Amino acid sequence: MRLSIILLFGVILAGCVPTADFKDLRAEVREVQADNRKLKTEMEQAAKPGDLAKKLESKLESLEAKVEGLRIAQQGFDQKLGELLRQADEASRRPEPSSSREDEGAKASGQAATREPKSDTGVGAPPKPSSSEPLAALTPTVVYNQAYNDYLKGNYDLAITGFEEFLKKFPGTSLTPHAQYWIGESYYNKNAYRRAIDAYGRVITNYPKSDKVAPALVKSGLAYAEMGNAAKAREFLKQVIEQYPQSAEAALAKRRLADIK
Repeated sequence: MRLSIILLFGVILAGCVPTADFKDLRAEVREVQADNRKLKTEMEQAAKPGDLAKKLESKLESLEAKVEGLRIAQQGFDQKLGELLRQADEASRRPEPSSSREDEGAKASGQAATREPKSDTGVGAPPKPSSSEPLAALTPTVVYNQAYNDYLKGNYDLAITGFEEFLKKFPGTSLTPHAQYWIGESYYNKNAYRRAIDAYGRVITNYPKSDKVAPALVKSGLAYAEMGNAAKAREFLKQVIEQYPQSAEAALAKRRLADIK
């Protein structure tokens, strides 16, 4: 039963890589927020109040309402994913009931005793059952999920520790570049932009074929922008556009390039 539960959550989570719907939602939030900033800029630059300003103000209010709705939906996704991770973690830790196996073992021992001739002493010596069940070894998915769950809850320090532990124990899995990327994201959300850039850089350098390279490039550019280094920000954002022109990250990079002066 436990094995089937773990396999089911493994299929659902697939290493906790966000689903297409989840990524589409995040991309839509970013796009609406960019439009929101653009409208605010246009209103500030409007020379005279009039019909144009009123239209822009109305559209701005609509966009702000949409941003709030998307933000709520995104929180719902995060909560559902966090709950799935918690359930998967609990299922992997739950000991398998041993009573049925003990009954079967006792029954088998009894049958064997009736078939075997009695010894000269008349004393049977059935094998002793094991006193305890071995603890299940921590798998890469379990360790990764624990760290990712901390990230979703906003426990960024715990997430960084968990992902770093994952990298030490499982340096060669398909989840390894993802763990390195989420270390960068954790630092970014802590406003530790220099450390975030270093973490993103390890994704770009060590895992050049990973699907996390494009996000790492664009987030490096955004981190430099937050630090006030416009030249480096433009460098990374342009790199995303050149190397991944059809990606959602390239679309985001184009919008942010327009905002960087």
